[in-house]
Amino acid sequence: MTVEPRAESPLVRFWRGWRKEIIRGGIVFAVVVSLGLMLRNVGRSLESLSAFVPFDGDFDADRGDRRWVEAFRWANVVPAGQQVWIRNTNGEIRVQASESPELLVVAEKSWRRSAPELVSVVAVPDKGGVTFCALWEGRESRCEAGGEYQVSGPKRNDVAVRFIVQLPRGVLVDVSTVNGQVSVAEAGAPVVARTVNGAIHAATSQGPITATTVNGSIEATIRALGREGDVELTTVNGSITAALPRDLNAQLEARTVHGRVDTEYPIVVQGRVNPRQLQARIGTGGPRLVLSTVNGSVRLVEQGVVVTTNVVPAVPPKPPHP
Repeated sequence: MTVEPRAESPLVRFWRGWRKEIIRGGIVFAVVVSLGLMLRNVGRSLESLSAFVPFDGDFDADRGDRRWVEAFRWANVVPAGQQVWIRNTNGEIRVQASESPELLVVAEKSWRRSAPELVSVVAVPDKGGVTFCALWEGRESRCEAGGEYQVSGPKRNDVAVRFIVQLPRGVLVDVSTVNGQVSVAEAGAPVVARTVNGAIHAATSQGPITATTVNGSIEATIRALGREGDVELTTVNGSITAALPRDLNAQLEARTVHGRVDTEYPIVVQGRVNPRQLQARIGTGGPRLVLSTVNGSVRLVEQGVVVTTNVVPAVPPKPPHP
């Protein structure tokens, strides 16, 4: 007995003939929707950031047509073990170690069209150290002890503030800005440095050190890690270079998405070998070295290798009285 095959329905024939295109189209649709959601979230983040950052789109502190004035100068003895906080929003921060026990902080304002009076610079001493803030006029501008800082709803303007600091040996430093480079040269105590749009150059004789940016590279020199405290260097768009002691004992966690991880130290790899992600022991192990970027490479080099680091100019002399 012969059984005739059942005739395929039009829907089945359509699926058999077009299933590859349907699957491919579904994948493309899913990718487009995912990208749309991601871009929407990025747009919201940028919108909130632009509402926070009080500078015009054509801001450039190095423009020749900007006017500059020293707007603030503070000098006093700060004992070793205390801490200095520098809080800025629009402008760079430069810190240079000094053999003097006196902390010196100078703030310079620059602008093109806006009134420099829209920004004030204040100092808030307390028993643990001193906090310095640049405050833009707005819905809320707050500077409190211990590095507490808030600027929200600022009036839009093109005023920038540059902090120049001479830091006594043994004084801890914690500096942050939003739009500007951060430089810390030859500190003698733990360092915290943060920015959003700018590079970070930091050198200290004694760790730990924390450096974080979004758009910029990080170059860090640490002459001794210390028994406690981790080194954390994190960026999104930029490379990371860490110059470390020759006799290094640490636990390494290094990763990148678009780039590679390179180290001059002999390591014991933990897990599988991956040129973009590395977990390893250096020497006998010890403090954690966490180096992370998305778009850029990660390099660990031994002390003695030349690492390009900005030289921090000396604090300008106090202008004479008119």
